[in-house]
Amino acid sequence: MLAQQQLPEFVTSEWYSDPNDHRCPHDAWLEAVEVRELAEGERSEIRTTTISIRLLGAYHDGHLVFRYSGVTRYSLASDDSRRGMGDWLEDRVSISSDGTLRHDIIWCFGPSTMSAWFVEAEGISYEWIPK
Repeated sequence: MLAQQQLPEFVTSEWYSDPNDHRCPHDAWLEAVEVRELAEGERSEIRTTTISIRLLGAYHDGHLVFRYSGVTRYSLASDDSRRGMGDWLEDRVSISSDGTLRHDIIWCFGPSTMSAWFVEAEGISYEWIPK
């Protein structure tokens, strides 16, 4: 459990929720998601999970990268991904009951295909990489 967990600074920044700002994830497209189990210990028995999500920005002029460290729970569910995940419709970062950060993400592909992801982690970072 994390003591005195606070929301990451990017979440409360005005640009993050402004679809006119190129750094905002709204309408971005998924390029890659990577789940890794980092191993330590004599037999590599000590495991920690990390996740990274790379998006093509809505204006196609840069990439957004979310990195989650110390992942405790996650679900990357999709009802139909034959044509991709579609647009990053909305997201919310909150503090979960055990004190970790929870990032809920809703994807939308057309009017009827929605997907919901969540990641709970000790840390979340965001990076904007202009093209």
